[in-house]
Amino acid sequence: MHADDYEERNGPGNLTEGSESGGDGTGHRPTSAPEAPGLRIIGQDEVEDDPDEDDIDESPRVVLITGASGNIGRKLRDAWRSLYDLVLIDRKAPPDDPEVIEADLAEWDESWVEHFDDVDTVVHLAANPDDSAAWDDLVRPNLDAAANVFNAAAYGGVERVIFASSNHAMGGYRDLGDIPITVDLPPRPDGPYGATKLVGERLGRSLASAFDVTFIAIRIGWVQRGANRPETLPDDWSRRMWLSDGDLVHLFESAVEADLGDRAFLVVNGMSNNGGSRWDLTEAVEWLDYQPHDDATAEAL
Repeated sequence: MHADDYEERNGPGNLTEGSESGGDGTGHRPTSAPEAPGLRIIGQDEVEDDPDEDDIDESPRVVLITGASGNIGRKLRDAWRSLYDLVLIDRKAPPDDPEVIEADLAEWDESWVEHFDDVDTVVHLAANPDDSAAWDDLVRPNLDAAANVFNAAAYGGVERVIFASSNHAMGGYRDLGDIPITVDLPPRPDGPYGATKLVGERLGRSLASAFDVTFIAIRIGWVQRGANRPETLPDDWSRRMWLSDGDLVHLFESAVEADLGDRAFLVVNGMSNNGGSRWDLTEAVEWLDYQPHDDATAEAL
């Protein structure tokens, strides 16, 4: 994977963010949604509904997704197409994906920053997904881009930023016994990639302290491309931190919708309900009302 392909990967090899599914024990979860508001495709003629004044409060939430052509980006888009008004950004838009705005987020440019205006929530997925990459290949896509996106969110008056962090921010605990991996343990990145995710979390904490914006960092577990089935996971470590497609969509949707009260900064682990998992989901359950459905250990039986 080229270092400038902006999408979040969580796990070795070619395992990355997930794809949309629903809730039948295969990672598929139906999502209730209002009538389709349609995509807000910037750079083309906008077509907007003309709601009654009485229905203004019922207009869909505007959600901007960076890394929208990546693995998780495509899955969230498929699930949210009828639920939210989507603004889609990626470094390169594939020929079959004309809805995506092309932008190099590592370079501050008003041509893409302006798209953050009138956005309610930013889901920042864009990153170099290679967990074995060297610092030279991570600084621009994982650090510069994150800082620029967070600044653009602040300038644009965005209410919430959801950051795709990674299990790799805590991957150093893998071989340290069987202690539960909670979000309040001292960070222990397992390499430069995990370190960039930790830096993103801390930049988000600063953002939430300085501006009227809430910031949620999700330490995403193991999400495979495609069907993302338990039987294709390589080992027990990956099964214990698997995040099914259905739970993935549910978790991110919960992060978009959750009322955090006075809390401005939150870090949660993002895994399914896997038997024997060391990854503690308390914050996600209590603050986001996350109710994971799938279990890689059960599915593998």
